[in-house]
Amino acid sequence: MAENRPTVRPMRPADAAAVIRMAGELATAVSDPKPLLSESDFIRDATGSQRWFDCLVAELEGHLVGFAILCKGFEAHTGHRRIWLGDLYVQQAARHGGVARALMASIARHALELGCEAVYWELWRANVTGADFYRKIGAEQADELAVMRLDRSRLAAMAES
Repeated sequence: MAENRPTVRPMRPADAAAVIRMAGELATAVSDPKPLLSESDFIRDATGSQRWFDCLVAELEGHLVGFAILCKGFEAHTGHRRIWLGDLYVQQAARHGGVARALMASIARHALELGCEAVYWELWRANVTGADFYRKIGAEQADELAVMRLDRSRLAAMAES
């Protein structure tokens, strides 16, 4: 697979099953539960009139081998646009062939076209391979930020207060 250069393009509805399958591979890799996502829900959320995210897919030799999920963000206090990289995944057999770099380059172009100040994402501390890759492309840890969350049970409690 390694000789051809990867191509990156927006996901099409016909790609949804392959992306969901790769999302399951990603979930396994980070010890998360498999996604409980139907193909129709994924297509709705990726392409519908009230789209939640953009999805880029990477191809090698006509096969989908990776994907990235992107969400737009905005900070009112700075007026800055940003992109949140929700997931980036490359299948094991396609790694070290430039696929992740091609996805990140496409994300960077997209962010610049949108006038973004930055692209942000989370990285599992145990993901040494990912950390090495991101450092190689010039990413830095945003020490001034702490990722915070309210999980589903806490959301319910907050909603009732």
